[in-house]
Parts: sequence; C-alpha cells; structure tokens
Amino acid sequence: MDKEILLTKDQKTINQLESQLTELENKQIDLNTAIKKLENKKNRFYNIFKHTTASLWEEDFSDAYKILKKLPCKSSQEYSKYLDERPKLLKELISKIKIIDVNEATLNLLGVKNKKQLILSLDKLFIKDSFSVLRDQFVTLAMGKYHYECETIGQKLNGEEFQVLVTVFFPDKTGKSALVSMMDISSRVKKDKLQNKLLKEIEEKKKIASILMNITFSMSSKNKRKDILDSVLEQIENVIPYSSANLMLIIDNKLKVLRQRGYDKFGAENFMNNFGDHYTSKGTIKTFMEVSRTQLIEDSENYPGWEDFPQTSYIKSTISIPIEWMGNTIGLINIDSTDKFAFTWEDASKLKVICSAAAISIQRSRLFEQKRSEIKKRKENEKILNNSLNEKELLLQEIHHRVKNNLTIIIALINMQNLNTGNLSNNKLFEELSQRVYSIALVHERMYENNDLASIDLYNYVQDLFNSIRSVMVYRSDIEFNINIKKNVYFNLDKLVPLGLILNELLTNSLKYAFSEIGGSISITLEKNKDNFLLNFKDTGIGYPIAVLEGKETHLGLILVNALVEQISGTVDFSSKNGAQTLIEFSGLENSDD
Repeated sequence: MDKEILLTKDQKTINQLESQLTELENKQIDLNTAIKKLENKKNRFYNIFKHTTASLWEEDFSDAYKILKKLPCKSSQEYSKYLDERPKLLKELISKIKIIDVNEATLNLLGVKNKKQLILSLDKLFIKDSFSVLRDQFVTLAMGKYHYECETIGQKLNGEEFQVLVTVFFPDKTGKSALVSMMDISSRVKKDKLQNKLLKEIEEKKKIASILMNITFSMSSKNKRKDILDSVLEQIENVIPYSSANLMLIIDNKLKVLRQRGYDKFGAENFMNNFGDHYTSKGTIKTFMEVSRTQLIEDSENYPGWEDFPQTSYIKSTISIPIEWMGNTIGLINIDSTDKFAFTWEDASKLKVICSAAAISIQRSRLFEQKRSEIKKRKENEKILNNSLNEKELLLQEIHHRVKNNLTIIIALINMQNLNTGNLSNNKLFEELSQRVYSIALVHERMYENNDLASIDLYNYVQDLFNSIRSVMVYRSDIEFNINIKKNVYFNLDKLVPLGLILNELLTNSLKYAFSEIGGSISITLEKNKDNFLLNFKDTGIGYPIAVLEGKETHLGLILVNALVEQISGTVDFSSKNGAQTLIEFSGLENSDD
C-alpha cells in the first residue's frame, strides 16, 4: 500500500515536471520568435540607416559626458561660457567622441571614400563654426536634453563649404548612443538669399518710382523754382539718408547754392550760401563744367585733393552728381554724411536717376520764370499794344504745350526703360507710372487745345482718360462704362490734376482686379450737393478686400487716392456693396453752363 502511494506521488511529480518542461519549451519558442523579430527590425533599421539619402552618424558621447558632469556648471549659459573660455577643454571633449558608424550619404556629402578615411580626416573637416556647434551639443547633453538642431556651415574634404542643417538626438541621457543627421541646405539658403535680394531690389525700385512720380507731380503743381528744388532735396533723403545736402545751379557762369538742407545743424548755413563763390574763384567751376562726372568720396580724410574747411569738417563722405539738360551741365547736387563709407556707387546711380527728373523740373521752372518775365514786359507795353490779354493766353497756351511735351518725353523715357527691364513685376510698375504721368499730360493737352485756358470740361477729360487706360490694358468688351457727368462742368488746373490722378488710380484698379471672366460695369457719377461736389466711382466687381477696408493691409493706389483727395480739400470713403465703391466729396466748381 505504501509502495503504491509513493508511485502515485512520483508520477504526479513527473507529470508536473513534464508540464513545466513543455511550458519552458513554448516560452523558448516565443523568445526565439521575439529575438527573430528584433533582428528583423534591427536589420530593417540598419538598412534605412545605410541607404537613406540623409547623412546619418551613430556616435558615442559617453566619455565626454563623464567630463561634462564634473564641471562646476549648472545652467546652459554657464556651460557655454566655461567651454568658450577653455578651448583646450573643448578640443579634449571633441576628441572623446567616438564614431560608431556613418552611412553612405555621409561619405558622399563630405567627399570621403570610407569610414576610415573620414575618421582620419576629421581635423580637415572642422572650421570655426564647427567648434561652436559641437560646444552647443555638449551643453545640450550636459543639461539632460534630448534634441539639438541648428543651421551652420560645413566643410567637405576638398575644402568646399556648404550650408548644413544639423540635428542631434540623445535617446540615452549619458550620451552612450547619439544619432546625428546632416542635411545640405545650400540650395535653399541660396534661393532665400536671392529672393530677399530681389525683394529688396523691387522695394528700392518702387521707392525710386514713387519719388520720380512725386517730382513729376511737382512739375505740374509747383511753379516757383525754390519750391521745386526743396522738393527734390526732400525726395532724395527718402531714398538716400544724408546729413546735409545742397543744390547748385550755374547762373551767369557762376555756381550758386540755391537750396540747402541740414547745414544749419552744424553751423555751416551761412558758409554754404557763399560756397559757390569759392568754387568760381578757385577755377573749379571751369573744371567741373569740362569734366561733368559723378564723384563719390568714401573717405574725405584720405582723399587726395579734398579741400577741408572748418565749417564743413564734419563731412566724412560725399556724392556729387551733375545736373544735365540737353547735353549741357546746368548744376550740381551734393549730399554729405558724417560717417565714412556712408555712400556707395549704387546710391550714386539712384541719385543720377533723380537728377535726370530734377533737370526737367528745373528747366520747367526756368521756362515759367522766363515766361513770367515776358508777361511783365508785355504788360508794361499794354497801353501801346492793347493786346495783353491775348498775349497772356498765348503764353499760357505755350506753357501748357511745352509742359505736355516735357511730360510726353518722360512717358517715352519710362516706356524705353520698361522695354529694357525684362522683369514682369517692374514692367507693371513702369506702366502704372507712365499712365499716371499721362493723366497729368492730358490736362495740359486739353488746356492747350481749349479756347478757355482757365478750365476744362470734366466729362470730355474722363472720356479721354478712360480710352487711354483701356488702350494700354487688355481690352474687355464685356465691361460696360457709364459716365454720369453733365457736360460743360469745368474745373481748373489745381483741381483737375489731382482729380485726373484719382480717376486714373480707380479705373486702373478696377480694370486690373475687379472683374472675373463674367465682366461687369464701371460708373462715374458727379452730383452737386450745395457748395460741394460728390464724385461716386463704382464697379460691379469683387469689391475691396476686407483687410484693406479694416486698415490691416495697405494698397499703394488707395494711399495715393487719399493723398490726392487731401490736396483738393476733400474727403473719401471706400466701401464694398455689390462691388467696390469710392465716394469723394470736395468743393471747387470753377464754371458751369447748366
């Protein structure tokens, strides 16, 4: 009996052992399966590491980490400062980095044949920026952070530098395993720099175009030479900041300073008033008229032949540009700076363009003064000739004719420049500038053709202006144009020039942006409201952008409209309701035949 009991117990033990053995065998199978999966994943990730197009490095920072943790630093700033002050320590940390593996993309990027050559050539791949990047990586590791990224400059084995995006990942806080990626971003950086350069050039050209427009507008809105010259110096400062500037003209074979800005700040105002006499007495005027070339002095203290005066000793650099008309030198523009190397030849080129526009303004003012003098003489002979009124009208007619011709020349010059730009963005700017000048020239053309030289019929002027704008833009037969203006409503030059520019901006804006393929209509309505006029410009297009109406965005054309409305002492309201609507209220009826 006892023997049977023992046999039964042994059998149970055997059964239990067999069950446990089976369980262990199953676990061994599961373990082998898991190991195989891990090996598959490892192989897959290793293949990705090897064959990806991004440069990847597997590195060991653990030895460097041990040194870092012994340093007396607690913050990122303290680590950075500590390592910057100890370049030998930084180099020692760099030497502790172990390169475990690199992929094929890394070898191709750096121009090395294999991993061995890469390790032997590491010192040749380092440049100044490399040390600061590695320093920041050590700081990231020391502070227990996982990720570091920066854009820097890398160097290939042949010495060629390139822009690179470096990313470092520390999955192990001790730096035992670190994954570093490098991406060549040279083409992107180059593209960004080129784009920024082009944007800067466009902004500069916009600024120059705006200044030329302002100077051109001065030709029609200002008659006195001193006002025109002040405007020229003021506009120059918007493009090329200066400390002081003067505009000199040749009068009776002497160079005279007619207008100046900024010299009063340095106590040199009275000195500059007589500076032209110094030029003439020294014989400089003769040399200047013979040579007549742009002069850029970047450093006056080290420029041979520079004449230094106590009153102008503050001038460290200067540009001098001759003002030329019909091949003859008629004057000189000088801009000065208290800083050395403040100006460049690019600034000189910009100033030369402005001088060309200034020459037209100056000649126009001279013509006006000359004609005004003729009027005075003719008035003195009024009793004898008894024809002063007719002579005055002929004189004004001739002035309008010549001003129109001068503006036509400007339009032709703009169009010629437009043909040579080869840039669609600049072409549009030149076309808009040309049309603005034409709207002014059209006023003078109508003044010349009218029997009444004091005012022009607004209805006929608007018709001509619209036909002109439509001729230079893509013709749209599906756009209806309605003029709701009574005939024989006249405005004088002071009102019509701003009104023409306003309508030019609104018409151009509508034709360019308002309509889709469906088309629509444009209407211009003029109504009398007591002593004021209401000019309503409306189209059935998409309306003004909400951001523009809310003042969140600006539009050059609408900014110009606001400025011109102020010139005619009016108010303007922009709104969008079934299209864009601009309502302008102003006073100034010159004559009306109702």
